[in-house]
Amino acid sequence: MNHTANGHYVGVDQRQAPRSDVYARVPMTLPDGRQVIVTVVNISADGLLMRHDQRLEDNSLVQLSLPVLGRVAARSVWSLGGRSGVQFVESISMRD
Repeated sequence: MNHTANGHYVGVDQRQAPRSDVYARVPMTLPDGRQVIVTVVNISADGLLMRHDQRLEDNSLVQLSLPVLGRVAARSVWSLGGRSGVQFVESISMRD
């Protein structure tokens, strides 16, 4: 991931699917088994952007409990300044 001196992302946007803006506080299970609450900011069939208090290492496997979908596995793609982008292990249906 590329950053400027002030920490903002400057790389190419690699999203494959359109995102929908949301606001949902959901439980997430961290790689060490601890459960925390995160705020989902946007979501697509391939992943989501969330706000939270802890840093995730790149490629960390987490479990999110999402409304309608239930438990969904995802891998951390990036984490910076209380935000992280994760990619779902298996894409979800756009209908869901």
